[in-house]
Order: sequence, then C-alpha cells, then structure tokens
Amino acid sequence: MVKVMKPGKVVLVLNGRFAGHKAVIVKNNDDGTTERPYGHALVAGIDRYPRKVTRRMGTAKIAKRSKIKTFIRVYNYNHLMPTRYLVEMNFDKNVINKAAIKDPTKRRKARRVIKEKFEERYKTGKNRWFFQKLRF
Repeated sequence: MVKVMKPGKVVLVLNGRFAGHKAVIVKNNDDGTTERPYGHALVAGIDRYPRKVTRRMGTAKIAKRSKIKTFIRVYNYNHLMPTRYLVEMNFDKNVINKAAIKDPTKRRKARRVIKEKFEERYKTGKNRWFFQKLRF
C-alpha cells in the first residue's frame, strides 16, 4: 500500500475546532504509539488566512493584511484529508514536536516559528493555493 501521509503534504482538517482549514504534515506516524494506538500526524496549519491585497494599498496596509495565525496539533488520520499538493518547508524538529504541544511556552514558540515560515513563504508567492481560504 502506498503511503499518502508524508511530511510536507498539504491536508484538510475535517473535524474539530480547525475543520475546513489547511495544514501541512510535519511528522507522520502510520503505526501509532502506545498512547495513540492509531495512525496520526503532527500538523502545522493556518488558523487565520491572509486577507486580500490590491495594488492600490500602501506598504503598511499590505503588511498588516499579510499576517497569518497558525496552529499546531496532532490529528488522527481519519480526521485529515490529503490533497495533491506538497509544500517544501524544513521545520526545526527540535522546536516543533509532540513534546512542544504539551508545554504552553514551547507551544507558543513553535507557533511563532511556524508563523514566520508561513509568512516568509506567502511573501515569496509560492504555494498560493495553500494560503487561500477554502471556499465551500
């Protein structure tokens, strides 16, 4: 069987607080662990998408509208829908891991790192589909 859930794969969150939001798999675990005996993945996603920017806007307004709010979470594979898209991002595994989710200060730092990476990628103009709100 082909493994679909790989690091860098863009997925849609189907259930929970972030349902309908796009996320990227940071680390996958197909076989499960003792505390989570099912296939799951650590994902980093977009909670608040950047707003529309036009040519007439000034630099300050563009900077304000280009901000992204992120989340980091572990999801069961049943609650994720893989897409055909891949996002080539190298996340620091020391900062973004399962242990970081449990401690609030580490989670805040991990979210800040993810936010910087996402905003940097957004400003370069790559992976445009990933940064657009899902319309359905």
